[in-house]
Amino acid sequence: MSHSDRSEAIYERLAAALEALPHGFARTPSGVEIKLMKKAFTPEEVWLAGQLTRVPETAAEIAKRVGRDVVEVTALLESLIPRGLVALPGSTAGGGVLKEDMEGEKKYRLRPFMVGWYEAGMRRLDKEFAELFEQFITEGGGERVFAPRPGLLGVIPVRGSVKPEHVRREPHIDIDAHFQRHERFLVIPCVCKREREILDDDSCKRPMKRCGFVGLPPQAPLGETVLDREEAMALLAKLEKQGHVHLAFYGFTMFADAPQFMGTCNCCSCCCGILHGPKLAGLDTSTKGPQKSNYRAVIDEEKCTACRACIKRCPVDAISEGPKRMPLACPCGVLPEMRPGKSVMDRDKCIGCGVCVIGCPEDAIVMEPVSEAEWFHVPSSMAEWEEMRLANLAAQK
Repeated sequence: MSHSDRSEAIYERLAAALEALPHGFARTPSGVEIKLMKKAFTPEEVWLAGQLTRVPETAAEIAKRVGRDVVEVTALLESLIPRGLVALPGSTAGGGVLKEDMEGEKKYRLRPFMVGWYEAGMRRLDKEFAELFEQFITEGGGERVFAPRPGLLGVIPVRGSVKPEHVRREPHIDIDAHFQRHERFLVIPCVCKREREILDDDSCKRPMKRCGFVGLPPQAPLGETVLDREEAMALLAKLEKQGHVHLAFYGFTMFADAPQFMGTCNCCSCCCGILHGPKLAGLDTSTKGPQKSNYRAVIDEEKCTACRACIKRCPVDAISEGPKRMPLACPCGVLPEMRPGKSVMDRDKCIGCGVCVIGCPEDAIVMEPVSEAEWFHVPSSMAEWEEMRLANLAAQK
């Protein structure tokens, strides 16, 4: 086998290993996925990563299996953690904080494309990488990444949109409790907004620093991306008021006695990969995209004044204007124009984010829980999420 053939073979092997993960990494007609990997990693890095799976192993176990020096293998594995291709057990799906296995020797596993090395890559790479990503999504990668259930990230209703008893039933949506558990928070730039800017699309006017809110140790030094509790709470409140959707990381119960909120991306529909990506791929966004919350917005027609605030705020176009209404009687005998129609909710499109609820000036929208048959039982860890997704993929075959 020539050097060129061997190089291609190792990229093919990594592509197959990534596709075997529950997250998916589809093969495309043009082979753009290979170009993405070549853009991000060297042949040596790809060779080692292609030997990994989702099963965690120690560096010594990996080195023995691949026939390499353990010191060399360890150094390479460690270098690939911040670049998103290798993960440690206990890592958050969002990549904000990577933790060691707390029960013994450090172990490593292959990390997926999304959420994984795509996000890490976009923080460092260039316009070509962004263009290759969009080509990958439109050529079939989007179907494999965004369509299977559970979704990559889950919708957490914004604060104030659901009743307190609902929050108590699902502790993982209790954002306020998260703020009380920590004193420092990591808040990072939005990788999706960065991608749009790299592609010369400046249509998104939302803030750049808006994702993470992952709790840090109290001794973490404050800085540009490390905020204290007061700063973090004020920023999140501002993002909620602006209409951002909370898309939270799975694996939020890791190292906790019970499910709890651990952090979130704060997304807009114009550039968020999870909200915008399915549209880009031409998918049915009512069933594909983020994992919906267990609540749906319901509009009270009597209270609705047809102000259209909810229509403007809805990130998934689930709300539209209903039929125009008859005008009010006019003493002068001249009929005015028809009155605007009241807002109508498409329940199938609603993702249960609550953005419309807190933005309605008339309190005409409430969030109601879905039926027990529809209820999504949130996984308690990333491992459980993977098993659920694999089971659903197998059932579709």
